[in-house]
Amino acid sequence: MQFILLVLKGAAIGVTNIVPGVSGATLAVILRVYDQLIMSINGLFSDTKNALKFLLPLGLGMIVGIIGLGSVLDFFLRAFSLQAAAFIVGLMAGGIPFIHGLAVKEKGKRVYLYVIAVVSALAIILLSVFAPAREITVPSGFDLGLSILLLVGGFLAAAAMIIPGISGAIVLILLGIYPLAMHTLTLIREYLATPLEFVSLLPILMVIVPVGIGVVLGILLTSRFIAFLLEKLHSETYFAILGLIFGTIFAVFNNDATYQSVERITLPLVLFTVIAFVIGTAISFLLGKKKA
Repeated sequence: MQFILLVLKGAAIGVTNIVPGVSGATLAVILRVYDQLIMSINGLFSDTKNALKFLLPLGLGMIVGIIGLGSVLDFFLRAFSLQAAAFIVGLMAGGIPFIHGLAVKEKGKRVYLYVIAVVSALAIILLSVFAPAREITVPSGFDLGLSILLLVGGFLAAAAMIIPGISGAIVLILLGIYPLAMHTLTLIREYLATPLEFVSLLPILMVIVPVGIGVVLGILLTSRFIAFLLEKLHSETYFAILGLIFGTIFAVFNNDATYQSVERITLPLVLFTVIAFVIGTAISFLLGKKKA
C-alpha cells in the first residue's frame, strides 16, 4: 500500500513538473514527501537501501505522470499556442504571492532583496530580447551542440525542480527546448503503442538520453547546494526566483512560437486567452494558498 501511495504521489508530482509555472517541489511539500525526498537524494550513497525504497516508487510514478500528460500539453502548445501561453503565464502569476510569502519569512524587508529580483528579471528579459529562444525540432541524427544544450537544460531543470516555488519547465522554456521536450513525450507514447518499430526510437533517444543524464547529475550534484542556499540565503534565493518568474513571463510573450497558431486577432481569441490566463492563475494561487 505504501508503494502504491508513493507511485500515485510521484505521478501527481511528475504531471506538475512539466507544467511551466507550477512547482513540483511545492506539490511535494503539500503531499508531505519533500523532506524525505531531499533526505533520500542526499543519502543515496550512504543509506542506499532506504533511499531506493522511497525513490524508486516515487520516480516510477513521476515517469508515468510525465509521459501521460506530455502529449496533451504538446497538442495545446501547437494547436492553441497563445491560449496555452496565457494559461502558463497565469500559472506563473498565481504562484507569485506564495513565493513572495516564502521570500519574506524573515523579519524586515530589505531593499537589496528587491534589487536582486529586478536584476534577475532583467537578465532574463535581456536574454529573451538579444538571444531569443529558437524553435528546435526533433533531431534525425546525432547533433553534438543540441545534445550539450539538452544536457545543460536537464541539469538546470532538475536543480530548479528541487526548489519549492519554481518550475523546472521554466528553465526549458528559457532555453527554447520545452516544445521539443513535449513533442518527444508524444513520440514516446506513439512508440509504446507500436514497440516493435525500433526505427522510431532513434529521435527519442537523441533527446531523452542527454536530458536524462542532465537530470540525474542535476539532482545528485545540486541538492545539497540548493539546501544550503535555502538555509543560509533563504530570502535572497526566493527573491531571485521571483525575478526569474517575471522575466520568464516577458520571455513567453516575446517568443514567436507563442503566436504560431494565431492567424488573426478576433474577439473569441482574446476572450479565450483571458479565460485561460484566469484559470491558470486560479489553479496556481489555490495550490499556494493550500500550502499556506
